[in-house]
Amino acid sequence: MNDPENSAARYVIYGAGSIGCAVGGWLVNSGCRVLFVARPRIADAIAAGFAVQTAESKIHVRGESVTELDRDNIDPADVVLITVKSQDTGAAAARIHKLYRNDVGIVCLQNGVSNEAIASESFNRVYGGLLLISTVQLDPDLVTLKGNRIAIGRYPEGSDRTAELLVGDLVRAGFNAMVSPHVMALKWAKLIANLNNASHAITGYWLERSAADPEMRTLMAAVRDEGLAVLDAAGIAVEPPEGEPSPIRIREETAKLRVRVETSDDRRTSPGEPRTYPSMLQDLMLGRKTTEADFLNGEIVRLGERLGVATPYNRTLLDMIHKMSATAIQPGVYSPHELREIIIGARQGLGT
Repeated sequence: MNDPENSAARYVIYGAGSIGCAVGGWLVNSGCRVLFVARPRIADAIAAGFAVQTAESKIHVRGESVTELDRDNIDPADVVLITVKSQDTGAAAARIHKLYRNDVGIVCLQNGVSNEAIASESFNRVYGGLLLISTVQLDPDLVTLKGNRIAIGRYPEGSDRTAELLVGDLVRAGFNAMVSPHVMALKWAKLIANLNNASHAITGYWLERSAADPEMRTLMAAVRDEGLAVLDAAGIAVEPPEGEPSPIRIREETAKLRVRVETSDDRRTSPGEPRTYPSMLQDLMLGRKTTEADFLNGEIVRLGERLGVATPYNRTLLDMIHKMSATAIQPGVYSPHELREIIIGARQGLGT
């Protein structure tokens, strides 16, 4: 159990989906006080009991859940962990601001790099949260979790006691967590990795399959290279200062994508292997009308336009995801080779 003197009073998981249930579930399991704010089906599953499963273990958790925050179920000492998709951050921040003072701790445990700026318009204590984990929740009562690395820091940089307490609780819960005063550089690095959420959603590839497919690895490397070129032109760091620890080294990881793999690797097709589906692919599988593409590939496209750097890979991915989500097209419309050929054609059409 956690020591109350070395823990936050309570964590509110605002927008508990797969990420919120995984993080919150482990926190509850370690003895932390957690309130989950979720859609009705997920809130019911949390209250009845749900499971968080990894390759090594499976825990069963019952949590306190609500579908809406109100003045009767908040505590001024709460630390609010926002886990909604980036396109919903503005609405979430507005709702939270109606209930809490502007000095409440707000932690953005989300993909993308715009959420902290949105939250800081209403709150004085905003924290960036880097998540190097993958979660799948196709049924409300089961979340599968892969990976356990998390970094927390103040926005735009720095650290404080709240960040240290949260990291302490995450470590006791089982995560490999760290405090990083350079968390936003780490989140930009994660954004580069997440650019290929769109590639997975379009091709229907899960992570294990893409890691074993040479055509997909080539596509992913090109998408990342384009993003890194834009960030380099903008002078945006994707690593902390030299000598500082970092759980993600995106340039090294991108270089590894170019290492040849054997196509006979049976992780590509074996039905018995675990499958990790990126969140955008899950959104399309579940027929959701919005995705985070505007806050991932869109960030690169907008920066590229401002700097005069062409972004045919990310622009094509963004346009395709918009069309697929708007018309309920399921993942798997193109193979990695077909998708790359379409993008190369778009690039040539732009004269780049």
